[in-house]
Amino acid sequence: MQYMWLFLLGSKDYHDRLGYVVTTCPDCSVRGAFTVLQERKKVTVYLVPTFQYSKKQFMACPTCGEVFEVAPELKSELEKKMISRDEFVEKIKSGNIDKMLGKGRKPKSTKTAGCKTCGALVLAQMNYCPDCGNRIK
Repeated sequence: MQYMWLFLLGSKDYHDRLGYVVTTCPDCSVRGAFTVLQERKKVTVYLVPTFQYSKKQFMACPTCGEVFEVAPELKSELEKKMISRDEFVEKIKSGNIDKMLGKGRKPKSTKTAGCKTCGALVLAQMNYCPDCGNRIK
């Protein structure tokens, strides 16, 4: 008697928004609130995630849209500087975004607008939504 085994192996990616960090973009040189994202990859057996085999963090510039991978040795430093989405929205609403941006080449305006895709509160000079990543302008 012969048995035929069929294993359905695959992979699934998970993307989580961890928070925001203020820094200067190496590409466009504008200081802004970068979205910090985490990508996790898991092996699936019969469509059930079993174990994680990869975990990376990325930062996305809200002005030019460039995405940068965070080096493993910088993750703990980044975690100390990171603020949550609620804290970010509160800083925008209270008008403290200028203080948060500090030194560096600042955006031309700190007026706010809403993302047409997800409705998130964004700064008017941002070309990309920090929540959904869609192009605003």
